[in-house]
Amino acid sequence: MPITPQQIQAAVAVQHAAARDASGQVRLIAGPGTGKSYSIEERVCWLLSNGVLARAMAVVSFTRASATDLRTRIHTYCINQGLQTAADVRVTTLHSLALRMLRAAGLLAYPADPLVLDSWEVEHIFDAEFGSTEQAGKRRSEEIRREHEAFWSTGVWAPPNYVPPDPAITAAERAAFTVFHGPRTQLYSCVLPGEIVRQALDHILAGNLDPVALIHLAHLVVDEYQDLNPIDQQFVDELIARGVTTFIAGDDDQSIYSFRYASPSGIQTFPQRHTNTGQHNLDACFRCTPGIVAAATSLITAYASPNRIPKGLTSLYGNSVPPVAGVVHRWRFRSALSEAESLASSAKTLIDAGLSAHEILILISNQRELLPTLRNALNFENVPFVPPKNESFTDTEVGRFVLALIRIVCNMHDYVAHRIALGLKVGVGLGTCNGVAERAIDNAVNYRDLFYNPMPAGVFSARQIKALDAARTACGQLVGWQRNDTLGQRLPDISGIITAAFSAAEAANWQTFAGNLPQQMTLEELQDWLWADTDEQQNNVLASMYSRLNQPVPTGNALPSRVRIMTMHGAKGLSARVVFIPGLEEQIFPGPWRQPYPGLVLEAARLLYVSITRARAACVVSYSQRRMVQGQFLQMAPSRFTTALAGAFGQRNAGLNGAEIQAIMDAVGQL
Repeated sequence: MPITPQQIQAAVAVQHAAARDASGQVRLIAGPGTGKSYSIEERVCWLLSNGVLARAMAVVSFTRASATDLRTRIHTYCINQGLQTAADVRVTTLHSLALRMLRAAGLLAYPADPLVLDSWEVEHIFDAEFGSTEQAGKRRSEEIRREHEAFWSTGVWAPPNYVPPDPAITAAERAAFTVFHGPRTQLYSCVLPGEIVRQALDHILAGNLDPVALIHLAHLVVDEYQDLNPIDQQFVDELIARGVTTFIAGDDDQSIYSFRYASPSGIQTFPQRHTNTGQHNLDACFRCTPGIVAAATSLITAYASPNRIPKGLTSLYGNSVPPVAGVVHRWRFRSALSEAESLASSAKTLIDAGLSAHEILILISNQRELLPTLRNALNFENVPFVPPKNESFTDTEVGRFVLALIRIVCNMHDYVAHRIALGLKVGVGLGTCNGVAERAIDNAVNYRDLFYNPMPAGVFSARQIKALDAARTACGQLVGWQRNDTLGQRLPDISGIITAAFSAAEAANWQTFAGNLPQQMTLEELQDWLWADTDEQQNNVLASMYSRLNQPVPTGNALPSRVRIMTMHGAKGLSARVVFIPGLEEQIFPGPWRQPYPGLVLEAARLLYVSITRARAACVVSYSQRRMVQGQFLQMAPSRFTTALAGAFGQRNAGLNGAEIQAIMDAVGQL
């Protein structure tokens, strides 16, 4: 790596100054690739070194998978520093921290610790059953639920980031949701996003819960603070008001979750809300080469959010030995087909030149309009690729069924996993599952008991009993399984359960999928791998597994090398040597649903900024002048963002040529 020891030493000094700040509160603004995670690891290490007990500390990250990943990093870093007590540091989500407080106060009103439903579960279980109960369509069920989530996340009805539906939610619909929501979440011991933090905050404000006294919390570390919604922020503020020293890390330029009611203003105004805040900026970028930083900086400066925190993001490769400039291409195509074919041929040529397919990212803003053409072009070129997460094996019915089985083994009180096991068997429909739920509620039956204990007489219909019996058989086959059983040990058993629930063909598909995974991984590791948000997190799970086995991690990635096609949101936290960003057309990005709202246009710019800064050596941004949209060929206008990318777009008819490939491979070779 051409970055010099002197450059590294200077950057690490800034990271350490932030991590070791003894101020009452600390705000760390960390640009892309500047070492935010390292600073958090060092913060925990420094606190432990100064006598802070592990149990007095809490570290929170945005998602369950990112928390798992950060936990592994922190524990490994600190233990390598000789701090064995780091294994006792809790690294969770904010939801889990709030849940821990409610449990300690005896304020949980669920049959088991409630799980937050993920997007698949919200759509296929909660929204689907609500729609079935109220004879509401899929879209309307989602709109009614999202109105309540907006309130839970912000504390007000119709908050600024909420785009109201047309027609508006009626009082009758709101009342119907309330009637459905309480009993159903109790039955499945689950919550929707934002509920638990809201519940904990309500109890704190009511004087029912003293979080500091209950769990002896003294130090809090919050990763990705810019992704917190107003209720999350208020929850953290209440902890600070009770004496908890808090270290927050994030970047207002990477605030891209307004659909979860996050806003860059939260991290921007933190020092005004807490006047004893130590403030630090990480500007030395280890990831991106100068050309990529220049394009990203030009964009975010032209489309800055109000009160944007000043940055000086600088690529360390600009002064490395030798310097590495990096490559940025700005392309326009006459047709979407030409764009897709050029990207696919470019990927193929890069792979043939020696670049790992895993080191190529294709980031898209609209799956419906962009993905089919890209998929066809990559298949034509025989380029191996993995589609966006919602098209992965995990989100197939069989994948979800397998994950449910593994979840039950790892947590026998996972009520949602039991509901999935019931509802995904061939021949079991939504009506049957909803009917089981309604009759269980009406007859005061514990939902999990239905899978293990004798069923009450005269409660369920013959169809419902048949479905429950099939699920009971599957769950019965898991008895005696342990979370530390290996995949290889249980692979035939899982295949047998799939054959009974689906078909032999689906069992064969599962065996093909599982055959690509290390057979020594435990079922708990398999659960973490399947639940991971990104392939980096998946590879970290595998790296931890190899460490447990005292085996070297395989050269390169532990999984087959494939080009990654991802949504722009899904790429948060990732990087690759080469990144392609197609579809920069006004009708697609920012697109018609953002265009009426200036704040959403600014967020789209931040999303593009995040996407560009995933690239290390080269970034190719492009748009098409014609594209088929909803069955019609339309003339497309270049996105407004194309004028702010520090260079001109040139007409292309093909992908990267030989000289361009060589320039990229030269840059890759110097990183």
